[in-house]
Amino acid sequence: MKKILLVLLLLFLMPISISAEEKYEFKGGILYNDGKKVTGTFELISRKNKAKGSFVNGLPDGIFERYYPDGSIMLKNTFVAGIRMTEETYYKGGKLFIKSSKKDDSLKVFYEDGNLVLSRNIKTGSYIIYHENGKPLMVSDGNISTLYNEDNEILFKLNSDESLDSQGDLKELKDGSYQLVKNNKVIATLDASGTIVTFLYSTGEPLMRLNDNNELLQIFFKNGTVFVEADANNFRINYKDGKTLYKTDKITEIFFNKDGEEIPNDSIIGIRKIK
Repeated sequence: MKKILLVLLLLFLMPISISAEEKYEFKGGILYNDGKKVTGTFELISRKNKAKGSFVNGLPDGIFERYYPDGSIMLKNTFVAGIRMTEETYYKGGKLFIKSSKKDDSLKVFYEDGNLVLSRNIKTGSYIIYHENGKPLMVSDGNISTLYNEDNEILFKLNSDESLDSQGDLKELKDGSYQLVKNNKVIATLDASGTIVTFLYSTGEPLMRLNDNNELLQIFFKNGTVFVEADANNFRINYKDGKTLYKTDKITEIFFNKDGEEIPNDSIIGIRKIK
């Protein structure tokens, strides 16, 4: 997810920005005006939105803000001598959507109700995906991944030495399929071919499905809508209504607002000095 953070930064650092009176351009990440490094507060103009921030000796320094067309906050980045220290993205209603911090290498993604969707350590790659109720769903430290149901009960813990039958008792049914039973409760099912495993919520709805036939992993909301979907090349997180929140193909990474618009969704075309 580092790439999306870089994209958000680059919105403020496009190669050339021109005002009606003065010419500004970026070279090597430094803003110049007629060949001189600029200092001051500037308005950055795009086709849909506006932003403002301060530069010191050509480098972004302080708070940079980008706004929705109605004037509400969209992005807020904090820089120190050109280094982004914190970054915040907001929903149109003003609630926090994405937050990252260089201090602790953290990235957090929120639903509009304030519950976490994802928290991740950018440096180590460890992460937590959360249930709708805010409790951990999948926890990974890079070596071991642990799956929890909505009651915070461990369903599955996987590392290189673990197998499905080590997680509970496999019971064969008359049709050749299996149930995985743990503490006298069915926590997963396995089809007769042994290629599709479905872990269950405490109330029996599908929670996570692993399909060896197409190498597809799916995590579901309780209502059956796909929450997370991943295969060898793609990874996607959805809002609760099924619309895409985040997707990556290992090359590009994109966040979407609830209207289906990319964040960011336009580029800067002009710049002018405010003070």
